[in-house]
Amino acid sequence: MTFRTCVPYALIAGLLACFPLSVSAAMALSNAIVHFEPGKPSRQDVEITNTGEEPLYVQVDPRVVLNAGTESEERVSITDPREHGLLVTPNRLVIAPGASRALRLVKLAKQLTQERIFRITARPVSGELEAESSGLKILIGYEVLAIFYPDKLDPNLQVKRSGQTLTVANNGNTNVLLQEGFQCQTPNLPLEECTPLPGKRMYPGTSWQVELPHDLPVRYYQSVGTRNFVETYP
Repeated sequence: MTFRTCVPYALIAGLLACFPLSVSAAMALSNAIVHFEPGKPSRQDVEITNTGEEPLYVQVDPRVVLNAGTESEERVSITDPREHGLLVTPNRLVIAPGASRALRLVKLAKQLTQERIFRITARPVSGELEAESSGLKILIGYEVLAIFYPDKLDPNLQVKRSGQTLTVANNGNTNVLLQEGFQCQTPNLPLEECTPLPGKRMYPGTSWQVELPHDLPVRYYQSVGTRNFVETYP
């Protein structure tokens, strides 16, 4: 995710060629996905590291994602952590060059029958340009995906094959990540010679179709929370 200061997106390409470029203090996150699974700790930290040479000022914006993965998906800022069940602290950080600070995520929600999805944006705040002439400062922000899993997981992924079309529907109560899919032209072909297939995080109530290049079986690497497995579809 790229955040810009003072310059509309449509003008950036031309301005890059005309003005000196200044990049703000660099930022790195320890992890981009946080899983709150049943029976696991309700508190987790994401380390934010300043890899640059100037102080890093970070603004944190947590949002709950409604109707995730659908056309009506909506992201709503969290003003009352008790309402949506997630506390993120602090909402502002100052990190010295080479140092790290923890962004703490606390699950307040109890007795979940459906998963909850959150996106937490960590956005650097611009300082003054340290250039002798006019310039453009580029700010790079990051998002953390936080997932609250239901107390009783039901990852009910329905996969149907019709010719060279694979249809996937999630009828369960939690998301399933499909990744590293592939289809081989002939049996026993080394994986590096097989055709890779696109992946997708399937949220409850969503469906997806993949057009296949061949009529042979399809394999997908799947994840439900931190549990990983491989499924083959003939």
